[in-house]
Order: sequence, then C-alpha cells, then structure tokens
Amino acid sequence: MKTYISKVTPMLSLVITMTLFALLSSCEQQDYPPNLSTAPGGGTVSTYKAYTLAAANTENIYGRVVFYKYNKTITLVQMGLYNGVKGSSYTAAIFPGKVTAAPGTALKVLDTVAGATGAFATSKYFSINEEGFFDKLDAYNANVTVKLGTVVVAAGNIGANAAPVAESE
Repeated sequence: MKTYISKVTPMLSLVITMTLFALLSSCEQQDYPPNLSTAPGGGTVSTYKAYTLAAANTENIYGRVVFYKYNKTITLVQMGLYNGVKGSSYTAAIFPGKVTAAPGTALKVLDTVAGATGAFATSKYFSINEEGFFDKLDAYNANVTVKLGTVVVAAGNIGANAAPVAESE
C-alpha cells in the first residue's frame, strides 16, 4: 500500500500542475475598452433655449428653465432653482402672457420641483409632447412661474416676452 501511495502522489501532483498550467496559460485575457459611442442621432440634445427665473420675494429663490428640442414632436424642459428649501416641493407651470399679467389658467403644468435639489422631482426632464412646440417657442406669449403653495417664489418670461439668456441651434 505504501508503494502505491508514493507512486500515485507524484503522478497526481504532476497532472494537477499541468492542468492548472494549461488553464492559466491558454486563456489570454484581452482588456477591451468600453464603447462610448452612441447610435446616430442619439445621446445628445444640443438645440436649446434658456430663460431666467427671477426671485419673486425676499426668499431669493431664482433659477433657470431650459427648453431642449429633442425632435419635431418632443420638447424637453429642465429646471434649475437655487436657494430652495430642503423638504419643500414647488409647483411649476407655463402661464399665458407676461409675468406681470394676471396668472390665469396654466397652459402647461410642469413637474414638481424638489426644494433640496432645485430640479424636477421625478425626472431630469419634463417632456412636452406637442408638434412644433420648440420651433414656435420664440412666438410663444408666456411665462414660467414657480410657486410654493399659492405663493409665487420665482418667475420668468419666455418666448415672445423675453430673449433667451443662452441658446444653441
């Protein structure tokens, strides 16, 4: 029995060593770089118009609203508010006329804005699904108003009522 064990052990060690060597040396691992390109027309939205939202009271909440042309039927809206109160939710909407006009009925109710981040609460962008909205924005007689409850905290004219503070075609 002792002779059998001493003959099997070196043979078994040799087989294990050769198997490990074959497995480790035959599998060349190549490090492929990530593919960072996007499909044609995807991944970027570069046509936009940005408007200022001025503080409407002493809380000094102000910001910017940006309209992006995603395609001919979808306009994306992004909100950025500064000095919002953490834990508060602000309502935002597009109203007819200039900021100084009586608010009237909202033309488009936007998403809720989170006070902690100053951005829309549920998504980075709010989507306006209306044919040609972005293309008609320059002639749009409207303003964007942000409220905390019934109190206006920030507002700004858009479209025909104000020149964009930044834009890209």
